[in-house]
Amino acid sequence: MEIDNDFEVLFENGVCTLKGHLVDSTDLEFMKETFSKSKEISLGQLYSVSWLGLQRFYECLNKLTNSVQISNIPPHIYRILILLPEFGKKIGIKSFQVEIFSPGQDKKKHSMTIEKLAEFGKAQGCFVKLPEGQKVCGSLHHLCRPHFNDFKIPKKNYVSKWCVENEELCTFFYEYACFTRVILEICSLAQDSTSRLIEESLQNICTRVSNLEFCVKTLDPKFSHYKSRLLMSMLPQIHDISKSVVIGINLSSTTFEAVVQTFEALYMSDRSVANEIFDQMEFFINFTDQLVPIAKSLEDVGVELGSNTLKYGEFDVLEKTFETFNGKNLTEKNITSIRRKLKMDIYTNLTWIETLEEVKQEFKAIQNELSRCIVALQGFDLVRQVLEHRITEINIFKNYLNSVKHQRMPWQDLKEKILIQIVDRLVTDQEKYTYHFFFPDSTIEKGKSNIMSGEPFFF
Repeated sequence: MEIDNDFEVLFENGVCTLKGHLVDSTDLEFMKETFSKSKEISLGQLYSVSWLGLQRFYECLNKLTNSVQISNIPPHIYRILILLPEFGKKIGIKSFQVEIFSPGQDKKKHSMTIEKLAEFGKAQGCFVKLPEGQKVCGSLHHLCRPHFNDFKIPKKNYVSKWCVENEELCTFFYEYACFTRVILEICSLAQDSTSRLIEESLQNICTRVSNLEFCVKTLDPKFSHYKSRLLMSMLPQIHDISKSVVIGINLSSTTFEAVVQTFEALYMSDRSVANEIFDQMEFFINFTDQLVPIAKSLEDVGVELGSNTLKYGEFDVLEKTFETFNGKNLTEKNITSIRRKLKMDIYTNLTWIETLEEVKQEFKAIQNELSRCIVALQGFDLVRQVLEHRITEINIFKNYLNSVKHQRMPWQDLKEKILIQIVDRLVTDQEKYTYHFFFPDSTIEKGKSNIMSGEPFFF
């Protein structure tokens, strides 16, 4: 089974183009020289990224002595890059892709400069239309943050009387929906990267074991403990199991994207009233129920993948056969054949003792790949925790939203409860950066939760 984990770096006329998948295991070392010669790095052909892969790329660029700009940044990658501290300062943003649409038409990607988008924002506000009439998806408070360096610019241009009068409440609902949407998008990318890493490592193990099994026949023609075919046959099942979770999170992320865009449409309508805004928030809350089975599935899938992964380290008989072989009656031709199959130097170390030492390194490499998988599997538990945090927050909304709607409780108290819950349960850098981006004026400190007693916690 082929793992689609390709990554390419192309360089032409001072422009470096990244193609494929930038994931946790992507080797960035070989790119540094190319980056150092580049004036521009295009991300337009970058299909997917992982948080760690993108963060390493960002850190690599920050260490360059030359001035470089990033161009053609896809929307899903830009939404993550703008979370990173100081993005857009040392590393310039030449262009990025915004999503635009007209009524009754599908979204399209449109490349533009942040300066041009900022001009529209200064003239119109945080939600803008292009001169041709297409609506830009998203708030310029987010899209143009690296340009304005002020989360209050441009002005909010809510239209209806109720939204204008309740601007801060509307903004809180919208920012929390955006926060959840981006968190889910990052979770989806994380799970996709984890799946790729695990499958890549398991496939590497299969290849090494297959080569070792081919060689062991020279040592012991009666050897019968072959496992590589069985392990290879398990890969499609492992792929399907891990991808099922990615698909589930993707669907949720797409759903929340639609919720965010509905909020934008309501805020730009001159007829929006309280009931519509609260109904949309309730719609958002009800949709988060789908996160409950996904979180449970992450736990189950993690356990199942862990059990299957451990089977890729059970080679005691194969390893013992090599280690106990004394090298008797083994010709130089036999040793050369073994070394060639295992991609060793066939011109030196042509004794069995020396070859055995290198064979031991093969088994060590298998264990390293296995350890890599086991570490990667921890990502399932981290994502599960992140989803459960959102579920807990939504439960707070369920408990108090109606009181806010009927003015039995100040909306500011609901916001405080939500932000305290978020801050007290921040476990990943992704959550921390996303929280500070969408709630930059929050003064909530960790450990100040004294209003959550009796609320359910997940860990």
